[in-house]
Amino acid sequence: MPASHHTGTHELRVENLCAAYGRGAEPALRGISFSITCGHTMALVGSNGAGKSTLLSVLAGLLQSSSGSVLWNGSPLRDARHEVAYLPQRSGIDWSFPITVRGVVELGRFPSLGLLRAAGEEDERIVQHALECMQLLPLQERPISQLSGGQQQRTFLARALAQQAHVLLLDEPFTGLDIPGVRALGDLLHRMAREEGRLVIAACHDTPEEIARVFDHALLLDAGEQLFFGPCAQLLSAPAPSSPSPAA
Repeated sequence: MPASHHTGTHELRVENLCAAYGRGAEPALRGISFSITCGHTMALVGSNGAGKSTLLSVLAGLLQSSSGSVLWNGSPLRDARHEVAYLPQRSGIDWSFPITVRGVVELGRFPSLGLLRAAGEEDERIVQHALECMQLLPLQERPISQLSGGQQQRTFLARALAQQAHVLLLDEPFTGLDIPGVRALGDLLHRMAREEGRLVIAACHDTPEEIARVFDHALLLDAGEQLFFGPCAQLLSAPAPSSPSPAA
């Protein structure tokens, strides 16, 4: 078990969360509420425009909420940003940027190092462990432009491991992967929650059956509103979403 193992006593609590893209804009999220602890996996489910990416942006600190609260162990999540790792959609990353796999993973140490402290032996050990966990040691000197989709996702998961984040936020991590790649990534996410005690929250478009294979909880959104939160086994009986909205 890694030294950075987290416990289920760490709780993320979202209460009556509302958010909009700009003052006076139509709300993109309305009244979202749920509570979940480390050691679990949660799927954000809904059609395009349901609010999945918006919710991840709020949790990641990229978008400010207009009302409500996001608490981590009873305190505002914004006070513990170093404990949250955000993995954007692969289409939003410049894969031509000249950096190696190891270089990406080393970026995970920056929140702990700050601007003045240089990486030390402990930081190198943490990076090495992250590369090993994601089976990336043979690829560590390869430019990210030469990676497959599954390797790209594993690289950014390794960066999150190097950051030693409690909460992993993933936006459409399975998009563009073939079936073996989807299954392999799902197994990794399941292991990170079950064996390392992290909280994994991911937006996805899969069927309820596929979602239940990886995730134990689901939050169903429709046009920015919450239709269901609970165990994935109950997702099939959740209210049906309406037609897709053009909102973000």
